Amino acid sequence: MLNNVKGQKGGIIMKSEKVLITGCGGMLGSAVYPYFTKLYDDVLATDKDVNEKWLFKLDVRDHAHLDSIFKEFRPDLVLHLAAETDLEYCETHPEIAEATNSVATRKIAKLSEEYGTTLVYISTAGVFDGTKSDFYVETDKPNPIMVYGQTKYDGELHVLNNCSKAFVVRAGWMMGGGEAKEKKFIYKMLKQIGENKKELFAVNDLWGTPTCAYNFAQNLHALVETKQYGTYHMVCAGGGTRYDVAREILSICEIDDVELTPVSSDFFKEEYFVVRPPSERLANAGLDRIGCNLMRPWQDALRDYIETHFPSYVRSRIQA
Repeated sequence: MLNNVKGQKGGIIMKSEKVLITGCGGMLGSAVYPYFTKLYDDVLATDKDVNEKWLFKLDVRDHAHLDSIFKEFRPDLVLHLAAETDLEYCETHPEIAEATNSVATRKIAKLSEEYGTTLVYISTAGVFDGTKSDFYVETDKPNPIMVYGQTKYDGELHVLNNCSKAFVVRAGWMMGGGEAKEKKFIYKMLKQIGENKKELFAVNDLWGTPTCAYNFAQNLHALVETKQYGTYHMVCAGGGTRYDVAREILSICEIDDVELTPVSSDFFKEEYFVVRPPSERLANAGLDRIGCNLMRPWQDALRDYIETHFPSYVRSRIQA
């Protein structure tokens, strides 16, 4: 692929392959799109919610529209990010979760096979039941315990069964997007810090592996270049609970006058009523095996992320 070039941009040799990205308007897309546009000459970024000028309207549940895009654009590479990821919404709207995460993915897999396209499907640690005491590796058998995990696992099977040039890439607790796109745990912690809350509560009975979206985008491209298709875990090194992540956030922001209280997941059960796997810790065994693991320790990635995208929360920078 490296010698198949079309032009240059800023001194970087651009690849001529056409790249289609679905679900590119969210947290992960905000990291993947700029990284891939630096490397590929023709990138079509799509989402059902057109919240950026560089996005093209596409709801992956619209199969006729998918047909027309493949026919007209003829992508060489598809990065399938589109998904319904809200666990509570998936549980109460299983038909929408299935249509988005499973049925649409099967359609994209079949179209990718028809057009000879390489397909990258972004999946989740949520395909496991969380009962393993150690980190999950790619050879462990999935056993979803909620609608979201089941529909994402169904999507994995559709990809592997219908597309011969396919990567299934499982991510962990994603962080990225900055102030514009970051809406999950890190944002909620920083928002409370910004509101001068003197006590923060964080769950300490569910384990996972934070995943930096920017590091993920870099490693995703490196993996595609290998052409060693299959299922891979792609998370930052290490693991921890939300409490561990919150404690690290306070340390990075140099805040020592806020009490951080560990709580069980039941503390937030009214808002987050879907049962989560006790452990979603992943290890990048597949990437290690092929010598393509570029993911950093999550603590290093978190520090870089906050200092780069939320510098106003770091006390020494404010005082400077």
